[in-house]
Amino acid sequence: MEQPAEALPVRVITDLETMRTLSDPTRIAILRLLMSGGRSAPVMSAKEIAAALGEPQTKLYRHLRQLEAVGLIQVAETRLVSGIQEQRYRTAQLAFTLSRDLVTKDAATSEFADTLSAVLSEFQTELIGNLSAGRVPVGSEAETPLGLLIGRGMVARVSPGRAADFRRRLLALQTEFDTLGDDEDPSGIPVHLLIGWYAVNQR
Repeated sequence: MEQPAEALPVRVITDLETMRTLSDPTRIAILRLLMSGGRSAPVMSAKEIAAALGEPQTKLYRHLRQLEAVGLIQVAETRLVSGIQEQRYRTAQLAFTLSRDLVTKDAATSEFADTLSAVLSEFQTELIGNLSAGRVPVGSEAETPLGLLIGRGMVARVSPGRAADFRRRLLALQTEFDTLGDDEDPSGIPVHLLIGWYAVNQR
C-alpha cells in the first residue's frame, strides 16, 4: 500500500465540495479529533474514533468516506483484525482555512453558513459536555489559568494598519497553539482554542 503523504501544516480550502463536506458537526468532530496533537496527531480506526466521540461506529463510516473522498483524511494503514479488514485513518492537514475567493462567491454563501454553523455547533456541544462533566474549571483567570475564557469584544474602529497588526498577532498566537502538539507534555492536559476575527463592512 502506498504510504500517505505527510500532513500539511495548513490546508486552504478552495472548492465548494470540500467546504460542503465540512458542513456537518460529526465530520468536524472526526476531523478535530484526528488533527489533535500536532505532529503527533493520532492514527485511529473507525472503532477508536467512535469510542472517542461517543458515537455508534456504524454511523461514522459514511462520514469517514466523505472526508476521505475530498482528501481531508487519508487511510494510514489497513490491517486484519479477527479476520476483518480494518482501516486506520489520519488527518491530511494539521489545520485548515477557507479561501477568501471561495467564501465571497455568491454560490458559496449558504455553504459557508452551513460550515460555520457546524464548526460552532460542534465546539458548543463539546464545551457544554465538558462543563457538565466538571472537566472545565470556571472562575477568574488568576484562580483558574486553564479554565474557560470566552470574550466578545465590542466593535472597535481602528486604522487598517492597526487592524492588520492585531490580526497578525492573533494568527501568530494560533500558529503557536497549533504547534504545541509537536512538543506535547506527557503530563499535560488537552486544551482547545477558538478565535474569531472579521471586519464589518459599512454599507
